[in-house]
Amino acid sequence: MISHLLTPKTITQYDRNIVHLFSRFNIGPDSTQKLNEICEKDEININLLVDLINCYNDLSCLEKTKFEDYSIIDLIDYLERSHLYYLEKKIPEIEQSLLKLGLQESFSFNYIFIKFFEEYKKDIVSHFKTEDEVLFPFCKVLDRYIKFNSQEDLIYILENKETVYHLMNQHKKNNDDVDDLQKLLIKYSPKSNKLSYFEIFLNQMSLFQKDLKIHAEIEENVLMEKIYNNLKAFELKNV
Repeated sequence: MISHLLTPKTITQYDRNIVHLFSRFNIGPDSTQKLNEICEKDEININLLVDLINCYNDLSCLEKTKFEDYSIIDLIDYLERSHLYYLEKKIPEIEQSLLKLGLQESFSFNYIFIKFFEEYKKDIVSHFKTEDEVLFPFCKVLDRYIKFNSQEDLIYILENKETVYHLMNQHKKNNDDVDDLQKLLIKYSPKSNKLSYFEIFLNQMSLFQKDLKIHAEIEENVLMEKIYNNLKAFELKNV
């Protein structure tokens, strides 16, 4: 398990796949400053960050990590940072590997992979956009209203809560589609000794699937549960 007293450099030497998590919080992966010092300076919830590191390092930690102990604001901060990372870095990297795979090795299922990923990208970008523009702002306002009872926030909640209920009820895991693509890749992998880009692509998809599993756990089973509970309390209070 990762300690608060370790440095990012030590942690990433142990597991290079943690680099992407540090980048979301603008933490240099080669920093020799202790993690607790960095988090205190940058006002990052160190307990949440360490829990995330442990989950990314070992996915089995996800079942026993109590993300419900963290505030709505801290959870949304992580989810928003992750959306930005997916859209600006992770998805473009996967697309680039897919294009290089097509150039390196021509086989009939290249076109299927490309079309599948194009559709997947369109869906996930729309999914993130809805959350960033509707769900997360609503969550922040609801959290603020519970703390400060602002009349302006009350009006916003009353005007938007049905939309948010509908959004949460329709919510689905995007990592199911990633899993489908991974299975397709393995089943119809090119018969060639030149598998470098294929292996890179497959590895990227595997890491993305793990990332989205953690993301979905926090979003669906923790954040949304908090919002449902807070909305119930809000409705009882305003009957």
